[in-house]
Amino acid sequence: MTLWLRWRFPFLFFLMGAVAIAFCSQPIRHYLFKNEVEKRLENIHKFYQERYLNVGHELQALIGELNFTCTSHDIALLRETIEQSTGIQLLELQTAEGHCSVYGNNVPLIKHFDNPVEIILHEAVDFSYDVAPYHNHRLKVHYRLQEASLILITEPVQNVFTRSEVCSSCTAITLSRGGEEIQVYPMQSTETYFPIASQPFGPNYAINVYATEQGIDYVTEHDLFLTQLLLFFMLLSVSLMIGLYRTPERTLKEMISFGLLKKEFVPFYQPIIDTRTDSMACCEVLIRWQRADGELISPNQFIPIAEHNGQIKLLTQYMLEQVIDQFQDEFFVNKGFYVSINVTPQQLEDDEFLHTTINLLKQRNVPAHRLAFEVTERIPFKNLAKAKSIIQQLTDFGISIKLDDAGTGYGGFSYLQNLPIDTLKIDKMFIDTIGTNDVKSNILDSIILFAKHAGLKVIAEGVETAEQVAYLHQRDIHLMQGFHFAKPMPFSEFRQYLQQDLQSSSS
Repeated sequence: MTLWLRWRFPFLFFLMGAVAIAFCSQPIRHYLFKNEVEKRLENIHKFYQERYLNVGHELQALIGELNFTCTSHDIALLRETIEQSTGIQLLELQTAEGHCSVYGNNVPLIKHFDNPVEIILHEAVDFSYDVAPYHNHRLKVHYRLQEASLILITEPVQNVFTRSEVCSSCTAITLSRGGEEIQVYPMQSTETYFPIASQPFGPNYAINVYATEQGIDYVTEHDLFLTQLLLFFMLLSVSLMIGLYRTPERTLKEMISFGLLKKEFVPFYQPIIDTRTDSMACCEVLIRWQRADGELISPNQFIPIAEHNGQIKLLTQYMLEQVIDQFQDEFFVNKGFYVSINVTPQQLEDDEFLHTTINLLKQRNVPAHRLAFEVTERIPFKNLAKAKSIIQQLTDFGISIKLDDAGTGYGGFSYLQNLPIDTLKIDKMFIDTIGTNDVKSNILDSIILFAKHAGLKVIAEGVETAEQVAYLHQRDIHLMQGFHFAKPMPFSEFRQYLQQDLQSSSS
C-alpha cells in the first residue's frame, strides 16, 4: 500500500496530463502554425517593405519629370522607372488626350476587370490613390493627379508557404489599413478561415495571414507528433520526479495533515479487565485511520511517521479532545473508570504538552484521575531530567503514567527507578511465550518479579487464551487486556459494553 500511496498522485498527474495533451492537439496545432507563420511573415516583411516603400519615392520622382502629354519624353521616363524599380512591374500613364505605356501610345498593358474588388483609398490635398488586388497576387496602385493618372502594378507578393507545403486555398493573405482590407491571396467563400498572424508593413499598412483548419493540420502534422512526443516525455519525467520526491514519509505526512483536517482519525477502545471481579477497570485508547474512501490505514504505517515528523503532537491533542467529548457523560457514571492514551517520550519532555493537557482538562471540567498516559519503551527519552519534572507535574495533577511495551526497548527498568511511573504493561511478545519453550518466557517471569519488588501495578497486554489467563493468575497478575476479553471497538460499541459491565457489577 505504501507503494500505491507514493505513486498514486504521480500516476494521476501523468494520466491527467496525457489526457490534456491529447485533447489540446488543436490548440497545439494552432500555436505551431502561428509560430511558423510569424517567422516566415517576418522574412517577407524584410524582403518587400523596402521595395514597396521605394515605390512611393520612385513615383514622386517620376511625377516631377513627366509632361503628362504621352510624348516620347514621358514614355522614356516610364521605361526608365520600370527598369530601375524592384517593386514596379507595369506602369501606365492616362491623360485627357489618351494613354501610354512602356510600349508606346495607346498600347494598354493593365487590364481592367469587370468584377468589383475591394480597395484601400487614400486621399491627400494634391492627389489621391487607391490600392486594389490585381491578377496573379499583385497590387494595383492608381494615382490620381489633377492633370492625369498613373497606374502601376507591383511585383507579385510571395505567399508564406509554397504550393507543396500547404493544400490549395488553405491559406489567404490580405493587406489592411485602418478598417479597410483587400485580399492578395483571396479566401474561398466555401471555406472558414482563422486569423493567424499580422505584420506591420510600412507606417500605415499591415499584412495579415489567414488559414483553414485543414491548412493548419496539413502544415503541422509532423511537428504536432514531435511536439506531443516531447510533451509526453516531459510529463513522464515530471511525474517520475514527483514520485521520487514524494517519499513514503512525505506522502503520509501530507495525508495525515489532510486526515486531521477531515477528521478521519477515530479512537477505538479496548477494555482492561480486572479478572478478580471480571469487570472493566479502565480502557486503552487506540487510534484508527478510516479514510473517506473507506480505506483503513494501519497504525503501524502512520504512527512512526507522525512520531518522526512531529505530527504525533497534533494526533494526540486531537485524540484527547475526541475522547473527552465522547466520555463527557460516562466519566460521572463510574467514578473509578479512566481511559489511557499513548504518548511518546518526547511529549513527556515538552512543557507545551504539559500545559495543553492540564488546560484542556480544566476547560472541560474533567477530573485528572480519569486520564492516564502510556509511554512506550521502544523510543528512548532524550532528557531524563526534563521528563522526570514533567511526569511529576502530571502525577501531582492527578494523571497516572504507565510504561508501555515493557522489556522491548530502551532502559525500561532504569526509567521505572528514576521516573514517577506507577504501572508497567507487559508486551504481548512476552505473553505469547506462555506455554512454550521460548527463552523469553524466563524474561516474562523476571519482569513480573521486578514489578512486585518495585511495588508497581502490572497489566498484561495481548492475552488471547485461557491458558495465559491461568498462568498470569498464578503469579498474581489480574489486570489483563486482549482479544480473550474484548477487541478494540468504536465508541458506539464500547459504550454498550461499558453499560453492560456496570449492570453486571451492580448486580
